[in-house]
Amino acid sequence: MTKIAKTLFLLMTITSLSIFSSCEKLDTVYTDGYYQGSLVYQGQPLFAAISFNGNNYEEVASGGALNQKFPCITRGTYKIKHNTISFSSTVMPVVPDCTCTVMFTNIKFDCLLSGDYTLIQSGNNIKFQRGTGNDLQVYNLTLIEPNP
Repeated sequence: MTKIAKTLFLLMTITSLSIFSSCEKLDTVYTDGYYQGSLVYQGQPLFAAISFNGNNYEEVASGGALNQKFPCITRGTYKIKHNTISFSSTVMPVVPDCTCTVMFTNIKFDCLLSGDYTLIQSGNNIKFQRGTGNDLQVYNLTLIEPNP
């Protein structure tokens, strides 16, 4: 009888472990802080600055050596799952004819920070990108100031 009880206990333990290990959870990549760097969009380097706080993000308009991305700035929420970072904008750009070109003349929202990006984090650097060819967006950012 004790042999059967031990076998049942072993089977229940293995089943419990497999159930708990299959639960999907969000990754705990630490991103909080102010990041600065570049966005390369359609081969054009643009300045990018983003602040992450909790599950919120905000693109920041500020200067830089590269062309400014402003006024194509948004803010909203984000989540990280596996190697994907997903952005959901809650505030759209302050200028209605936002475009990611230098001239800011055409309405073009495909360059806004929203949707899913492949994420790579290494130390204080994060890189996320999406698209291919002429629609490729690549953010290369470095942590400048962590949140307290």
